[in-house]
Amino acid sequence: MAGPSFLARFINACLWTTFVGHLVATGVRAADEHPAADLIVTGAQVWTGDEAQPAAEAVAVWGERVVAVGSNKDVRALRGPKTKIIDAGGRRLVPGFNDSHVHFFNGGRQLESVDLRDAASAEEMARRIGDFARKLPAGEWVVGGNWDDQNFDDPTLPTRQHIDRQARDTPVFVARYDGHMGVANSLALKLAGVTAETPDPEGGRIGRDADGQPTGILRESAKHLVERVIPSTTKAQRERYLRAALAHAARCGVTSVQTMSCSYENLATLVEVAQAGALTTRVYAAPLETTWRDQAKLGIRRAFGSHDLRIGALKGFADGSLGSRTAYFFQPYTDEPGNRGLLTDEMLPKADMLRRMTGADAAGLQLCIHAIGDRGISEVLDLFARVEAANGPRDRRFRIEHSQHVAPKDFSRYRALGVIASVQPYHAIDDGRWAEQRIGPERAKTTYAFRTFLDADVRLALGTDWPVAPLAPMLTIYAAATRATLDGRRNEGWVPEQKITVEEAVRAYTLGSAYAEFQEAEKGTIEVGKLADMVLLSEDIFAIDPRDIRDVHVEMTIVGGKVVWELPKKDRKQAP
Repeated sequence: MAGPSFLARFINACLWTTFVGHLVATGVRAADEHPAADLIVTGAQVWTGDEAQPAAEAVAVWGERVVAVGSNKDVRALRGPKTKIIDAGGRRLVPGFNDSHVHFFNGGRQLESVDLRDAASAEEMARRIGDFARKLPAGEWVVGGNWDDQNFDDPTLPTRQHIDRQARDTPVFVARYDGHMGVANSLALKLAGVTAETPDPEGGRIGRDADGQPTGILRESAKHLVERVIPSTTKAQRERYLRAALAHAARCGVTSVQTMSCSYENLATLVEVAQAGALTTRVYAAPLETTWRDQAKLGIRRAFGSHDLRIGALKGFADGSLGSRTAYFFQPYTDEPGNRGLLTDEMLPKADMLRRMTGADAAGLQLCIHAIGDRGISEVLDLFARVEAANGPRDRRFRIEHSQHVAPKDFSRYRALGVIASVQPYHAIDDGRWAEQRIGPERAKTTYAFRTFLDADVRLALGTDWPVAPLAPMLTIYAAATRATLDGRRNEGWVPEQKITVEEAVRAYTLGSAYAEFQEAEKGTIEVGKLADMVLLSEDIFAIDPRDIRDVHVEMTIVGGKVVWELPKKDRKQAP
């Protein structure tokens, strides 16, 4: 990867000059007093991510930026009477983790919603829904949930009848954890007007029993039939969800997120919290691509805004998910021969999708398109090529979100078009339990193909898709480096040739994600001039067995030189 640009180095040098100038202006003279930093982290094993200076012992911060990286002795020279000193005790310090793909408000909501992820049967799932529903005020819906039929002892889909037995009088619509399928109870279907006569919407499917009656299962755009009658969240709820998400991110060591499908109501809440100085996680928000004109008519371009909150990206959907059998493939599903998956309603007709993408790109907005199946990915690459041909070459940083099941012919097209693979390694150790039942062993060879991407010189940006998967950098790195499936059956790794090293994973999770949001000159490494976003870990993830990384925890999270999370001392491990 190329080093810092001349402009970045120039800015860093100017920052240092400004720092010294500030000290002189405030009465601190280099000739007789040490320059004073606001914060110094000393006694650390610093992994900077900067190829020019990969390791250090200490870091100094002035304001929200790094002003020195080096030895304990050199950096301590910047200590003043008001400098905050953090003794890392020999622990590993890394750049703050930047999650390239989350649904931040949904994650905050899920923290206080019913948890169905580990339910062992449809009956247990329904019991949890019933218990939760009985605590709700009259008229409120049960939503969220994130159930996983592959965790059931009998992995068949839940139905409205399961839920009706436990929550008949409360409307329920709970999503499968991948977000591409949900199940409604009878009351929710009634409120939405979904009956046996309701046709499948374009880009979606209504589950039906042998008599043609709705089962409660709604796939892809069919979900909208019920979602449109669910009451909108209130301003107070949105603020609560955001603050819960921010606190959770700080505990996890996530200092930046790129939140997909961000509604304008949620964006307004982000603005209010940012203006109050309470945004402890940096946010790049991507509304839906169908709304591209809203940003374009204001002249907003990619990565517009402050270091705390930016917009200018757009999220689109090409297909569904593997778990819901709606990811779009060239060949049918192995376990459902009549099904190749679905293109979403956004892609129908594709000429309309192309017009929107071309217009958005011409306006300088960044395109981030969800595609999971090999044909879905290939068709997005086709669209990207046509957009580039129409608007000419430039640094646009197309992204394919998930990039899960790639046709071998298409890796070179990622590189040729400069497409970023925005990937979520936890999905690999989750889906790896059952994915080959869906697509067979041959297609599995290039699924979650992190190694092949890097070998093809394709840029990776790592994330989680929270709340689809845990907002947990250590689990993400563990998954990328081991590919050991969650069921314990593939401890040596599912498709082990696609493993990447711990260092490659951390780089993709920091600098790679920063590049994916046009911020590599501002964050992603610990170097002079960049934002002081750093995480102190309980153990050295570069030295221990990768299989033990999932047990490492965050001891401190620093955003812009301020400690936003610190593990209580009683919970810390002994220093190594």
